Amino acid sequence: MVISGMYIETIEGAAVEVAMQLKNLEGVEVHHIEEETNKIVLTLEAHSVDKSYHIADTFKLIEGVLSTCLVYSNFEEDPFYKKADGFQ
Repeated sequence: MVISGMYIETIEGAAVEVAMQLKNLEGVEVHHIEEETNKIVLTLEAHSVDKSYHIADTFKLIEGVLSTCLVYSNFEEDPFYKKADGFQ
């Protein structure tokens, strides 16, 4: 499981609408919407780094999204990294 913390910057006045669309994406949980600064705080959970990347890549397709920022990522249980370290 890969868990990533992110924030999204939106155009002025679009944070709530963007957050509503983000909530509908697989693995996305919106934690906070800051309308004054047009930012959204969320976590993204996926089964692999690749899946996490592909989900996050769809954020840019949502109208009103200006940028995304990865704050942290925990991927200790990703199958690719376990195999690389000889844990499987």
